[in-house]
Amino acid sequence: MGREPVALIVTVRNEADSIGALLDSILGGTRVPDEIVIADGGSTDGTYDRLRARASADPRIRAVLAPGNRSVGRNAAVRATTAPLIACTDAGAHVETTWLERITRPFEAVPGADVVAGFYTPDGATPFERAAGVVSAPSLAEVDPERFLPSTRSVAFRRTAWERAGGFDESLSHNEDTPFALAMKRTGARFHFEPEARVRWRPRGTLAAFYRQHWRFGFGDGESRVQGWFYRRLGAKYGIALLLILAGFRFRAAWWLLAAGAVAFFAQQALRGARSGVGAAALAVPFLKIAYDAAYLHGYVQGRTTTPKG
Repeated sequence: MGREPVALIVTVRNEADSIGALLDSILGGTRVPDEIVIADGGSTDGTYDRLRARASADPRIRAVLAPGNRSVGRNAAVRATTAPLIACTDAGAHVETTWLERITRPFEAVPGADVVAGFYTPDGATPFERAAGVVSAPSLAEVDPERFLPSTRSVAFRRTAWERAGGFDESLSHNEDTPFALAMKRTGARFHFEPEARVRWRPRGTLAAFYRQHWRFGFGDGESRVQGWFYRRLGAKYGIALLLILAGFRFRAAWWLLAAGAVAFFAQQALRGARSGVGAAALAVPFLKIAYDAAYLHGYVQGRTTTPKG
């Protein structure tokens, strides 16, 4: 029995310098997509022209114009394909040689599989990027396969699962992959975690860019009203810290308790960095974790104040 055809979709905007390397990594894999559709969201740096040139030389590649957010682009890319299986990654990422083979294999091996969640590994080039990678993505040991929600960096799904979920929500401008995954779960899609289907990605290189990225993720969650449990827990943690600070003006023991908690937090996060093999950059991990938490909470609160979707 032959393998089901698979289409790979990617959305891009101003990725002229990186799109060639991404296509090369995809086409150099142990399994090559039957279709590759790249949706350009309105590039101004010549990305679309480069895509058209690659498409003219390879009939498997198709470039489509899809001005708008990433959800608009992803839906347009899916609609431009015919394959029953859709694999998805992001511009700026580098897929490992076996990625497509590994992320599509469970559709044959696991009865009823509708969605395969792959993994993604940070690939920082500077000490800051390496520390940011530790904070921005879970290590494999931290993943609970039953709760892990796939990122569009590394995911594959059946076209029918996309259809039942209503596609990506085009009203959402940030962090659209989480609501999409939850929508597929609500429609009964069966998920499978494939840790060996890996994509490498480069974390943000400055504190401002790091903060903006995670603010957008938090904003997207707030805008779509998802993952509220995560933000309640996060808010409670810092709320307790604030209460201990205030209580310390009357009961000094509160400050000692806060200090003990802070030491435990910093030690835990630095150890997390050390275990990730980032060297001296591990010392920056606790500080970036605070920035990460603040960005998520800031974004979520702002997202929650937007008009609810639909």
